[in-house]
Amino acid sequence: MKKRIIINGDLKDLLTYCTAIYSMEDDIDLEYLKLIFEGSPIFENKSFDLKVLGTLQKTSVNRSSNFFLKDKVVTLQIRYEIKKVTDIELNEEDENWIKNDVSRLLEHFEALISPLD
Repeated sequence: MKKRIIINGDLKDLLTYCTAIYSMEDDIDLEYLKLIFEGSPIFENKSFDLKVLGTLQKTSVNRSSNFFLKDKVVTLQIRYEIKKVTDIELNEEDENWIKNDVSRLLEHFEALISPLD
């Protein structure tokens, strides 16, 4: 499996996008991919309330994900939108939370679409 992952955006933009493209050696079952996205709590569109570090203030983050399939190429897109920002500046640790969440989602997705060794 070959892959290309692009992540851009940041807290200043109030958006982070991830596009992950996987080129598979074997055919991919579209119905199986639909089941993954429709049935998996990992990929559900979700809202998070994050506590801004060191304060009692909260920030809302919406995560949405979708996939596309053409031939043997699967494209996964994940979008994080920060909906409510307090008057406190978000910092690097808050941004790292989103990057960590992206990393975990991609790890699970790769495990689901990869053949077992």
